[in-house]
Amino acid sequence: MLLLTMMPLQSDENDLFPVMVQGWALAPEAEVHTALNLYEYIDGAAELYISYGFEKLFSRRYLKQGQPEITLDLFDMGGSGNAFGIFAHSQENPGLEIGQDAEYLDGLLRFWQGRYYVTLLCSPETPESRLALLELGRKLAERLAPAAGRPSLLALLPDAGLIAASVRYFRHPAWQNTYVFIAAENILDIGPETEALLARYDRGGQRPVVLLVAYPDRAAAGRAFAGFGRKFDLPAERGTAVRQADGKYLAAGLENRAVAAVWHGGSAEQALELLAELRAKIMDLEKKK
Repeated sequence: MLLLTMMPLQSDENDLFPVMVQGWALAPEAEVHTALNLYEYIDGAAELYISYGFEKLFSRRYLKQGQPEITLDLFDMGGSGNAFGIFAHSQENPGLEIGQDAEYLDGLLRFWQGRYYVTLLCSPETPESRLALLELGRKLAERLAPAAGRPSLLALLPDAGLIAASVRYFRHPAWQNTYVFIAAENILDIGPETEALLARYDRGGQRPVVLLVAYPDRAAAGRAFAGFGRKFDLPAERGTAVRQADGKYLAAGLENRAVAAVWHGGSAEQALELLAELRAKIMDLEKKK
């Protein structure tokens, strides 16, 4: 296992890391972790990264006398969708202009770009370390592969009232219950061949939740929707929302290769209105293909 955690970096990988930033120098040792031993480095969180397609982690340290050290973790997530997904999984207030999306919270800088997800941590934070973290993040982003497009599924979310920081993108059923409990089992057949979105909205004091799952073909979507309908006793006819035990109204629909669902605490009409907006977005996208 030691050989796995201390694998040497390839020359092109080593070139990604700036040698000096604001007086912090890159330490010579480097750690490389794979899915086989990621738990040794981040015990308790490894499964989260693996569920998003994690391939490899490069961990480096930056040192400056009289200042706390900076730890830089560069996660190769295997694709831009996975990198966006792991960033969005815990986003709170993105908006910092580093990489494609970034945020800074109490000595922690997080961002993603292309297939990579990056964290830079310095604790305790100092005014000097904050400047160093931001500059290091910018320099690293310049050396990474060019930016990639966000998942196209994001374009299907209606704009009105969308809480941008609430968006969660995933391909693993473990995250289907993030905002509402759907099921302990994978009733929607979420997996590597699907794309799933969850998002919250702010509409008139209500906080409806939207779920959208896209499938490789209509048959797969139909099977998933049938199982979802049985779980929640949804009527076969369109235009009906069902009141759940928690008082929220559930409306769901099958449109082409996608299953859409809305949980709304207002009324059945409001749930159906938001669902109709989702379905219109899906139909518009299909027409453009």
